[in-house]
Amino acid sequence: MKRISIHTSKYENELRDFAARAAAAGTIAIKWSRFCEKKRLFVLGCACADYPSTLEALSSLLMDIAETENPVYRYSIKLRSLAHDMRNPSVCERETSRLRRFFAENKNLHLEGYVTFRMAEYRDKLDMMIYSLVKKIKFSKRD
Repeated sequence: MKRISIHTSKYENELRDFAARAAAAGTIAIKWSRFCEKKRLFVLGCACADYPSTLEALSSLLMDIAETENPVYRYSIKLRSLAHDMRNPSVCERETSRLRRFFAENKNLHLEGYVTFRMAEYRDKLDMMIYSLVKKIKFSKRD
């Protein structure tokens, strides 16, 4: 069993949903959770029984948060669904392996910090997708 602590200040509901799904599937056992009112910080401590599948689910959660953090995708459900469909297995596997390397050195994960500082390549892919869509729209308006 591997123990990790996941911190968040904005995505408490998403983290609770992730923990509920993983606990129902039997991949994690939630050891403790707490909410610190002054810092608006929610911390979830869990022990992973099925570590690889937990990392895959957690990387999917992080990609969802990256889409939510992007100002373009935040307000467009259609664009967010396009970005979700863009996730091919190689992108998911790459993010999962990065998360695995991160957990080899750390036991704590801050969701917003990880998305901001360690998922730059995925965020660039999201930006390139928006750029290509805007470019296609401009070409279609010229015709």
